[in-house]
Amino acid sequence: MKRLSLVMAMTALTLCIMAQEITVSRDVRYREGESNSWVLDIARPQAATQGLRPAIVIIHGGGWNAGSKNDPVYQNLMQHYAKQGYVALSVGYRLTREAPMPACIEDVKCAVRWLKAHAADYGVDPNRIGCYGHSAGGHLSLMLGVSSGNKDLEGDGPWKEQTSAVTCACGGAPPTEIGNAGNTWSQHPEWWPIGYEDAVTPPLLLLQGAQDPIVRPNLTEAYVNNCRKAGNKKIEFIKIAGQHGVAFDQGLDITLPAMDAFFARNLKLENANTQFTRMKVVDGCGQGPCRAVAVEERSLPGYVVYRPIDLKKSATEKGLLPVIAFANGGCNDTSITHERVLSELASHGYIIIAIGEMQWDLQDRHINHTPDGALLTKAIDWVLAQNADPKSPYYQTVDTKHIGLSGQSCGGAQVLTVAKDPRVSTYIMFNTGMGTMSMAGASKQQLNDLHGSVIYIVGDKPDVAYANAVVDYDNIKKTPVAFANLLNGGHMGTFAQPFGGTFAQVALKWMEWQMRGKTENAAFFTQFTPDKMEGWEIKAKNFK
Repeated sequence: MKRLSLVMAMTALTLCIMAQEITVSRDVRYREGESNSWVLDIARPQAATQGLRPAIVIIHGGGWNAGSKNDPVYQNLMQHYAKQGYVALSVGYRLTREAPMPACIEDVKCAVRWLKAHAADYGVDPNRIGCYGHSAGGHLSLMLGVSSGNKDLEGDGPWKEQTSAVTCACGGAPPTEIGNAGNTWSQHPEWWPIGYEDAVTPPLLLLQGAQDPIVRPNLTEAYVNNCRKAGNKKIEFIKIAGQHGVAFDQGLDITLPAMDAFFARNLKLENANTQFTRMKVVDGCGQGPCRAVAVEERSLPGYVVYRPIDLKKSATEKGLLPVIAFANGGCNDTSITHERVLSELASHGYIIIAIGEMQWDLQDRHINHTPDGALLTKAIDWVLAQNADPKSPYYQTVDTKHIGLSGQSCGGAQVLTVAKDPRVSTYIMFNTGMGTMSMAGASKQQLNDLHGSVIYIVGDKPDVAYANAVVDYDNIKKTPVAFANLLNGGHMGTFAQPFGGTFAQVALKWMEWQMRGKTENAAFFTQFTPDKMEGWEIKAKNFK
């Protein structure tokens, strides 16, 4: 066995595989001893750099008793990140058939300590180390993130002068608890992320398939919610349609860009091949034919863009993508209370640009107020510039002739302040109306600036904006205008319902008519009867 260990050590010193612009070293030992599992592969960019590089530790899955660092998925991911500028590692560890739990946890912690001890040798910044794993590897990755304060899990391995703490951790289909009270492992919460729900942790990203038959989605979601209730504001959760292979060999069009953005942001890799800094998935990407995501674009800080993940494919299949610039209720700089409607609309092939930084929870940052509609104009300027930029993923995907403004409540007043913008062809006014009052720099005088079609979508008498919306509808004499009223809908209507409820359905029918020329939708607004949508009253005027 010792002779085998010696051979493996020599191999690690001599075997370097050239893979385009990176170098890969195989079977480097991170701990001496009898186990052949204490090895890792390490991939590094060949290009010289003036500073130290961040690192990503990749941990294989396999139910803790199978799997290998040599799996092509993990090898490809290791090279993917090395080509982006990281030092990337694929780590082996003792499986449970070799050593019982929690040996696997102790091993990955030892591998991180080894990396920090040898950081200078590999040009790694020991303060910028992230980790990723899938399934059992997802569990181990999260344990690296949450349990650095538990000295009992460091094991008997070397490099104890180093800490096993990581800068951020990502888990795909990650078991956060064993979920089976009959399993003796369930008696040890310290082996599972649930044992650290109230711990101070680094940023975490959890990726989950909604139909996963192995790692139950409800357990993952409960863990995330419990962490947030405990005050953890650094946890992100993406759930998409898919089974156990999400973030492994399924759903990579969503999960891989999300991981790229997560690591680039938290490990501060300036030249990462990422166009956006954050990604969020609302209602599993929506019900429409275009899988929708919410992103914070690098070139547009302070906004969330709800858009198809594959812009070019969506523009090819649906036609060029119309745009809506959206102002939030309360004139606030957050769209989190409106995201279900906005994401659903985006899933049908629209680009919705909403004011305010992305949030995962309404309480995770201070909410600010925006004074007027100037940020809506900035959003339109940005998307048109992106459409004209050959380097942008938005290049020639935008329908520049169909741009709309939309706002909810106070956001509707902000729309009026920039309503004269000649680029705008339609207005979608949710739960808003001026009547005789002034708000956000707007009054009924700005109704004269409306030069495209308008729809008011309101929530009946329980909606505080209802009476003013009725007055505005009556005061609009020439502009084509529709009035859609959800009986007893209230001021927030169906914004909080899955897929945005019927507010999203009505808005989509309007957009498909006004922005995509779907003339068969006209009768829904101009000749509405109650059987067309239960619980709604709709009328329209000034349409030829």
